[in-house]
Amino acid sequence: MLRFGRVGGIPRVFNVTVRSFVYTSRVLATDGSMNAFIPKMKTPGELSFVENNIPSETNRLSKSMTKFWETVDTEYNETTKQYDVKLDGKTLKTPLGFPLSLPESKKEMAYLIGHEWANLPDLKIKTNSLPLTSITARAIDLMSINKDGEPNNELISKVGKLEDIKLNLLRYFDTDTCLIFTTLEEYDGKLRSRQNELYLPLIEEFEDFFTKYAQSNEPQKLLPSSDYKVKLNYLDCETDGLRGNTQAITTQNIVLHWLNQLPIYDLVALEKAILTSKSFLCGISLLRSNAANPDNVKNLYQVNKSHPNSHYFKSIDEIIELGNLESIFQTEEWGEVEDTHDVDKADWSRNLSSAALLCH
Repeated sequence: MLRFGRVGGIPRVFNVTVRSFVYTSRVLATDGSMNAFIPKMKTPGELSFVENNIPSETNRLSKSMTKFWETVDTEYNETTKQYDVKLDGKTLKTPLGFPLSLPESKKEMAYLIGHEWANLPDLKIKTNSLPLTSITARAIDLMSINKDGEPNNELISKVGKLEDIKLNLLRYFDTDTCLIFTTLEEYDGKLRSRQNELYLPLIEEFEDFFTKYAQSNEPQKLLPSSDYKVKLNYLDCETDGLRGNTQAITTQNIVLHWLNQLPIYDLVALEKAILTSKSFLCGISLLRSNAANPDNVKNLYQVNKSHPNSHYFKSIDEIIELGNLESIFQTEEWGEVEDTHDVDKADWSRNLSSAALLCH
């Protein structure tokens, strides 16, 4: 049902149109050279393996959607020093045909993936049944095709170039959900008040984070001067109207430098979190809160924190609120739409939890 009202002197219907424009600009951030895997982004986290004729269990399942195996095992391979997930004694393969094997640091993930396959129903398998397999297979495929020398162009066309992935994710920084503030009167001022409460400290935290990161990489000359402080640009609908939002070139260069340091498992986890939340800051929050490698924690994720007790941390529920704040107010105002809001909640939780497990 279409509801009318006024927001800051603007008819609510027009206000919805404005927000649809903002949302569209976020969706279009996935356009360009990443078209090869855009079909997977329709519902982030679902089992939507790359369409190809490479013989692998993941491709077979994506086409048949029925169970074709009897036993599932997770075994440690002494030769490769990795954990293999096996169906009927054969190691699972990713959509591009690489073994679904994980390093010792991902032992828990290997067993969780085995649990996914062991507990699939015998009836028609739903496309969201294997979120951990899907996100891990993407990481393994990206890592495998970029491991030695010049990658295979045909395979890259199926999953995207690493450079393009990073640049497309960086686009979300301009249209970040957490960098767009509503008018002062919407929802009687309650939404703006909550945005101020959540987003202003978040912006301040990441300004400090990227400033300290750039300072710690001083030989790279990421800052124009030693006293330069990163400032994040945001859009205030109360005063800025429909203008676009763009981060400074210096900020973009610092963030891109940071992206280039990420291990592929962490990059794919970040990708999943950003595409789910439409927020770069939500994605980094998830990474900073769940990555466990001590060196990466120190040099990449908590670089502006001096002690573990002060490490930046957001729970999955807190990240969902950050990225989904306006929808939360909408459901409080108008009620929940069955099979829409409840499905969205499940998608957010499943996708963000999968990403958190992958980078842990």
